[in-house]
Amino acid sequence: MTTINLGTKISRASGFVTAPVNSELMMLNVEEGAYYSLDPIAAEIWGLIESPAAVQDIVAALQTRYAVSLEECQADVLSFLEKLYKDRMIQIDSQKI
Repeated sequence: MTTINLGTKISRASGFVTAPVNSELMMLNVEEGAYYSLDPIAAEIWGLIESPAAVQDIVAALQTRYAVSLEECQADVLSFLEKLYKDRMIQIDSQKI
């Protein structure tokens, strides 16, 4: 099983169509016909991984915008990314930073 850590580089998986609806980002996995809804912070993370990004850079970007401790931000981002990976919504770049 792959584990995502702060040094992991990730990007979006292909096959998703997105549309903003109110304050959320609605997503459709075209191949599987599965719908997802991302809250504003999750949608911001989705935006940050449009091109490959290191998890530590995502955490740093979120910390500049939100009043959250480094530990809490890291834990929340890692947990969210693990869920995205499990649902095959992101891919891990084989190159380490």
